[in-house]
Amino acid sequence: MKIIINQNLLPFDLIIFDIDGTIKDQNNPVAKNIIDLTERIKSLGCSLTYATGRMTNSAKIHAGLKPNVPMISYQGAQILDHSDYSILNSIEMDRKYISSVLDVVKFFPVKAMVQYSNQIYCDSDDGWIQDYAYRNNVELIFDKDYLEAQQRDPLRMVMVGDPGIINKLESALQFELSNDVYITRSLPHFCEVLNKFADKSYSIAWICKKLNINKEKTLAFGDSYNDIKMLKNVGYGVAVFNAVEDLKIVADHVLDIEGNLGIIDFLNNTFS
Repeated sequence: MKIIINQNLLPFDLIIFDIDGTIKDQNNPVAKNIIDLTERIKSLGCSLTYATGRMTNSAKIHAGLKPNVPMISYQGAQILDHSDYSILNSIEMDRKYISSVLDVVKFFPVKAMVQYSNQIYCDSDDGWIQDYAYRNNVELIFDKDYLEAQQRDPLRMVMVGDPGIINKLESALQFELSNDVYITRSLPHFCEVLNKFADKSYSIAWICKKLNINKEKTLAFGDSYNDIKMLKNVGYGVAVFNAVEDLKIVADHVLDIEGNLGIIDFLNNTFS
């Protein structure tokens, strides 16, 4: 597909991409055609970044895009400088909620992780957990009863298990703790718990305020449940072709072309 962008007045001042499932599939890096297009859009004076659920170290390595404004990791719990990855803002969850979450989790056959900037605490160090820590380039600490983890405020907790079980766990956590923390799913087999202000939409608003960007001139792309608040709160929210139905319902637009070609087609039409 040919990439054509005309030098007209920009329809958006900031574009935000979710990574996994949106501009990157599970087994491949971000495609060159997306990178080339975003570089051209940046050259017009548009700001571009990503908002991901990935841990910060993983986001640094695997994002593929080159943001020109601060970027968002941990579902919004951390905002990083795009040039040196220094932490500009961090929203931890109060440690008192670790035990509250575990009191619900104990009734479900799932693995629970307590996560910090570069560490994972878990009561299991099986092969899957070890591989997860390795892929995210963080330290894995075996903590049988999570006593050590509860000594400081974490960025989030992540529960991993069968998608059907995770769905039931999320419902149980929402029933018990929805007024106190932010509970979401980024993948069918992941349930995440964070500070109730640690979401992508909050961090996008933080970036807009710092850079004096009108929220109405923000454009975001997403695919999953953890993108719902983001798409509802930006100027224009786009759900990709493969997005979950709950996201498509709140989106301003749903792409009708699968994969990267759908995003490229939309951006070409928008910036022409």
